[in-house]
Amino acid sequence: MEATFRSGDPTEIKRLAKANDMAMFIWELVHNGWRDFKHTDYDYEKAWQKIRDLLSEYNIDVDDLGD
Repeated sequence: MEATFRSGDPTEIKRLAKANDMAMFIWELVHNGWRDFKHTDYDYEKAWQKIRDLLSEYNIDVDDLGD
């Protein structure tokens, strides 16, 4: 894929260029990140609820992002 972006805002260009990496990170976090805590005494549910809340707030459906 080839794309051309024109912007005077370097941050905007970086965000667009990294969008695929960010999408795959979010997908991996939601679908597999909890596994690192599954067999520990750490109560990760509160953190995972915050992640779900933020995904909802930004209208991100992780199943649209990856595999």
